[in-house]
Amino acid sequence: MTDVSPWHEDHGFKYQLFPAKTGKAKSVVIYMHGVDDYAHLPDDQLKYLQDKVPDADVILLQAPMPVEKSSIYPEPKGYTWFPYGGSVVKQVKAWVAHIFNKLPVANQVEAFAHAQLAQRGLNESNLAYYGHSMGGIMALEAGLTGKHEVAAIVTCSSVVPPFTHIHNHSKVFLQMGEVDPLFNQPRKPLPEKGFLKKAFTFAMNNFGLRHELTKLTLEKAHVPFTEKIYPGMGHVQTYETWVDGVNFIAKALAKPAA
Repeated sequence: MTDVSPWHEDHGFKYQLFPAKTGKAKSVVIYMHGVDDYAHLPDDQLKYLQDKVPDADVILLQAPMPVEKSSIYPEPKGYTWFPYGGSVVKQVKAWVAHIFNKLPVANQVEAFAHAQLAQRGLNESNLAYYGHSMGGIMALEAGLTGKHEVAAIVTCSSVVPPFTHIHNHSKVFLQMGEVDPLFNQPRKPLPEKGFLKKAFTFAMNNFGLRHELTKLTLEKAHVPFTEKIYPGMGHVQTYETWVDGVNFIAKALAKPAA
């Protein structure tokens, strides 16, 4: 099902569009994949979303950068939202830009979403983002840093990056695996000796990519969020997480923000 939709291009992105089952879109749901993947969904997941939110145009947005060959990806495939696993210089530039503004591609995602809404005569209260892993980071960046609230942001195995400048109070659903090896690790105790080791450990505990830090960031910014930890789950997206996320989106779009 997800391979029969023609590909479209807009604002530097390629994407697949699955029109609202009702024939007229009253909302837009944008899904963003994780690194080393492309814009697609399993048939059962797409069907559940379209059945649950039949008046939503579903957009599967593809990341703009091909994965670069590196020690992490010796045989690269798929796409990434910002430099990852490639040139260290490119990665540093991306994060420096983020510290002083936000990841540049987040601006691009936001512009894409606004254009899609405008085409349908809709606004941000009719928009929901769903992202997995790096796609979830993009959903949080694009959804929380804009001037206007979106209806819902759902992320699976994702975090809010440090230095994110949150400007609104969009509703967020954080889905995290109990044993996610990337983002749900406990704080590390400070080493007994070594200034550099202590500084590094302190930085990772307080400014790293961790689920607990994401919750603190949202709490400080007064962003309403729901959290669900999935027992035994690692850094993956499952049908269970998908159903929970879609149900959250359906409820939010049924009562859009004013």
